[in-house]
Amino acid sequence: MRIWIVGLLAAISGLVLSGAGLASQAGGDPVRGAELYVSKNCVGCHGVGAMGETGPALLGPQWTHGGDPASIAESIRNGFMPQMLPMGGAELTDPEIDDVIAFLFDRAEKLTPEERIRAAQNRPQGPPEGIVHTALEDFRVESLAKVGPPYAFAFLPNGMILISETAGPLRMFADGKLLPNAVAGAPRGDITGMTNWFRRANLSIALHPNYASNGWIYLMTARTMAKPKLEAAPIAITIHRGRLKNGRWVENEDVLTFPSHNTDSLRMKFDDKGFLYVGTPFSYKDYEGAGEEEPSQDLTRSEGKILRISDDGRVPTDNPFVSRDGAFPYIWSYGHREPSGLTFDGDGQLWNVENGPRGGDELNRVSKGRNYGWPVITWGHRYDAVPVGSNTARQGMEQPVVSWVPSPAVSDVEWYDGAAFPRWKGSFLVGSFKQRDLFRVTVEGDRATLIETVLHNVDRIRDIDTGPDGMIYLLTDSGDLYRMVPVEPRSLE
Repeated sequence: MRIWIVGLLAAISGLVLSGAGLASQAGGDPVRGAELYVSKNCVGCHGVGAMGETGPALLGPQWTHGGDPASIAESIRNGFMPQMLPMGGAELTDPEIDDVIAFLFDRAEKLTPEERIRAAQNRPQGPPEGIVHTALEDFRVESLAKVGPPYAFAFLPNGMILISETAGPLRMFADGKLLPNAVAGAPRGDITGMTNWFRRANLSIALHPNYASNGWIYLMTARTMAKPKLEAAPIAITIHRGRLKNGRWVENEDVLTFPSHNTDSLRMKFDDKGFLYVGTPFSYKDYEGAGEEEPSQDLTRSEGKILRISDDGRVPTDNPFVSRDGAFPYIWSYGHREPSGLTFDGDGQLWNVENGPRGGDELNRVSKGRNYGWPVITWGHRYDAVPVGSNTARQGMEQPVVSWVPSPAVSDVEWYDGAAFPRWKGSFLVGSFKQRDLFRVTVEGDRATLIETVLHNVDRIRDIDTGPDGMIYLLTDSGDLYRMVPVEPRSLE
């Protein structure tokens, strides 16, 4: 149960824990609250004992919107972040909310010194100061801009950066600064009526590989369908394309619209032939040890797939399932859970990273027509306490090249071929949400030869790209645009 937790997460900013006397302020039953914390799956985001996991620890005492029981209850019910679902009273009754608050206060009061340290560490630290030393390259991190909650960014050939904010604006970063006005006329989605966890209006952005000659920019938006064809997929995802002229979006065309259950993991990436690849998320359902009939395995559905689309929205004639009756013809591969990042290596091979459930994050080599297993096989487990054994392999289903257990909650991936960090050429750079880390991964054949943490606990990394200058740019969920700048290389002799 992820819904109410987000409102509480949004209300909490500090993790310096004291807790003395807190339990006496709460009127609920901490024992029942502990049971609800597990049964309602708060544990899935905030960890065992509220110590923090994907989300931060929930143990105060610094609270953005107040730390008394009434303020925390209001945070649980309603939330404060517009891109997230307003908290619904249907998830927890008022007495249940009181019980959960009593449990949190009781936990904070009984923390050991070691637990206090661990919980306090589970918060983003921001970019490190000074020089960062890694195995092969040294660098420093520069902060470039701050925007609203973002989803993606893309470089124009002149070095300008387009940034899509989830609330709708398309922003421009140019000449070292964020321009004050959004791109006029750019498409905007609409979160009205969305009932999924994260409510996002605007999503991924990509430039056509022949942008220099055709000027096409692709932008993905989301809105609730008035009459959804599929009850389990009530959101319409639309890929638009248009051109920039004097700071305005012009000549808009709607390339393709398809249904989705939520607004997670929708990432676009072009290959060098002009085909657009799109990762689509699964329909929310915890792992149950089976799943052959679930949407990710259903070739008539768009969810849990990687799609391949012609640049004008037509179905490519060589897609693997175009001749299969009833199949969604844009499918390139299937059996995906949350393919949150796409990239192409130097040979033009498509790769993706995707979130498993609790554990089982993956780096995959993605090939035409292949089945990547979700939810039939996984190296992860359910978010709640229900004991279900994982099926990790089945004939005809692909294994990941890298499987992370425990899960760092991988977010995006970039195959690096820039000049700024020559010793990293041929590496994958993988961001993460939960650990807030940036990894460098090297691969030979079907196995990883190195997984190196090059940045630790910076923030939830949403998007990664290589700039025209060869430097590495990161965009975080907090809206920070960072640049990794090399420093004088060290001798490796």
